[in-house]
Amino acid sequence: MKNDKPPQYPIPAWVKILIIACALPVLALPRLLSLCPGDSAAETFVWLYPAYVLLSVFLAWKVWPERQLLAYILLAVMLLTHAAMYILVDPTIILP
Repeated sequence: MKNDKPPQYPIPAWVKILIIACALPVLALPRLLSLCPGDSAAETFVWLYPAYVLLSVFLAWKVWPERQLLAYILLAVMLLTHAAMYILVDPTIILP
């Protein structure tokens, strides 16, 4: 019988640090909420933002042993989401 499981690699310490560092911008949630206009769709997205970050961190952590590229993609999308949240609540960041 042949083992069809892909090889699993332990998660190196630098990857753990990278995943945690990529999630740190979510700690600015109070600032985002203060900048967010009240009673708008943006406020709903800001409230869902921490759940998305936690889910992304969990998934990147879990897929690393088998699919490192997918973990990198999840981290890249999470970083783009951080930028999108800041632009959503304060468009003057990129617009004059």
